[in-house]
Amino acid sequence: MAMRRVLGLLLGLALGIAAPSAQALETIETGLIGSPQAGGWPYYIALEKGFFTEAGVALDIVYVPTAAGLVQQLAAGSLDVVNIGIVEPIHAVARGAPVAIVRVTGAVPPYAVIARPEIKTIQDLKGHTVVIGGLLDINRVYLERVLKAGGLKDSDIEITVIGATAGRYAALQSNAAQATMLVPPYNFIAEAAGFTNLGSMMKFASDLPFGSTDVSLAFAKKHPEALKGFVTALDKGIAWFNDPANRAAAIDLLDKEMKGANRAGVEKSYDFFHEIGYFPKDAAVSRKKLDRLMDDMTAIGDTDGKVPFEKLVLPGVTPVGD
Repeated sequence: MAMRRVLGLLLGLALGIAAPSAQALETIETGLIGSPQAGGWPYYIALEKGFFTEAGVALDIVYVPTAAGLVQQLAAGSLDVVNIGIVEPIHAVARGAPVAIVRVTGAVPPYAVIARPEIKTIQDLKGHTVVIGGLLDINRVYLERVLKAGGLKDSDIEITVIGATAGRYAALQSNAAQATMLVPPYNFIAEAAGFTNLGSMMKFASDLPFGSTDVSLAFAKKHPEALKGFVTALDKGIAWFNDPANRAAAIDLLDKEMKGANRAGVEKSYDFFHEIGYFPKDAAVSRKKLDRLMDDMTAIGDTDGKVPFEKLVLPGVTPVGD
């Protein structure tokens, strides 16, 4: 049994939760990108607080280097649920992959555009290399917004790809790239190291959603109760994070997950996520926002056209907004 499952069960019993027996827990293989970071906060909370155990779920977290790799494993059935940029399930469904969006778990973009110290403005990116997560992912959509704000075109820069945030920061440190987009706490770590913050992505793309939790349709069909329990536990994790009374405990938890890499950055990440409302209290998938996102994707040749909204969500499970 994975250590996380043992911890979750013991914690549940210690708290007096009427948890199912270990044999009754249903394992859900869950994919997150790269390595422990702020985007996984609700998952770590739900594990630590026993919410998954209480819901009859044993969560196994698997870290995958790229968003594309996560959705490929989801479509293939190697993973049951994943947390990725919201363009990924759109791409997958457009190709006929049996996946669906379960929840919006990143309501707004958490990125900051971070550059080498000598670069001071978006316009200064001209002639330099920018590293993003993928040529067909949410990074690419956001990059187009950034370039447009600076009066630049794709041809003005060199674009390279490294899937995970930690890898992109390493490329910035080594000068293999002169700018990138980083999520908390890496953006705060980079700023403390002397790199330039060219602006929060909220400045460029606050109208676009960022991330979603997505499910394999095969898993959803075979294990509807486990999926329901998963959703309940994840929602509790988000609600717990959004309660300011839990600030110190939430910081302790992510700091532990990141093995004490940068506590100051974790503290700033918590405050920033609260400030921008990153983890939504309302997890509904907005038709209007997805439509706007697909307009942007189509404009840069990221997709051949819009995917019908009804194909992107899971009836009876996915909350839907206007």
